[in-house]
Amino acid sequence: MLEVSKISFSYKPTQTVFTDVSFRLEAGQIMTLLGPNGVGKSTLFDCLCRLKTPDTGEIILAGKPIASYTMRQLASVITLLSQTVQSVFDFTVLEYVLMGCAPRISPFGSPAAQDYEEVDRVLAQLGLSHFADRIFTELSGGEKQQVSIAKAIVQRPKIMLFDEPTSFLDVGNQQKIIKLIKEMAATGYSVIMTTHNPDHAIQLGGICALMHHGGQMTIGQPESLSGEMLSEIYGTPLKLVHVPEVGRMACVAK
Repeated sequence: MLEVSKISFSYKPTQTVFTDVSFRLEAGQIMTLLGPNGVGKSTLFDCLCRLKTPDTGEIILAGKPIASYTMRQLASVITLLSQTVQSVFDFTVLEYVLMGCAPRISPFGSPAAQDYEEVDRVLAQLGLSHFADRIFTELSGGEKQQVSIAKAIVQRPKIMLFDEPTSFLDVGNQQKIIKLIKEMAATGYSVIMTTHNPDHAIQLGGICALMHHGGQMTIGQPESLSGEMLSEIYGTPLKLVHVPEVGRMACVAK
């Protein structure tokens, strides 16, 4: 579904963000991307969406080079949900989610009856039907994130990029997002999610990628994470311990 081969990116010759990044993502697979602030996670996402162009390497989406897609075609394959969800207009939730249909509507066209039906179906699927007539800008942070995921599903991409979707959310809403991402992967979506919480990688399973200062990436299973590795990445003493009450490993500060 997604193949990234030896890509590098620099803002200028003396400011390398990352180098020689390679990985593969299959349909229905989750990759959690860990790393400290400023290491290049969001820049990597911008390259995967063609908002930025890597200096070297190749990105293949659904079997085709990313450069071969029109922007409309690209929107039907991959979508990015930023860590901050903004809207300057007072759209209702239904209107906001309906914007996800834009890649399938001609420049001067209007949403068809089946587009509205799909929005209703997705809102119902995510348990958000009661939000349909609410004003998007008046929702809480967690509610906006869930509605934005509904918009992304309506867009019908094959790959979803979540840039710190749990930022600013309480524990309850963080767990709702984690559960929703796992459900989406189970239905065939490929998902990459950035987070600062190693516990999210353990909960989500799939594969885990660590981005290091200096631009390197290490990829493995969440089970291969170690306290020493995470302590080095984040510059603070961390330890992985097994918590019998939840039946899994957890990351704690020493």
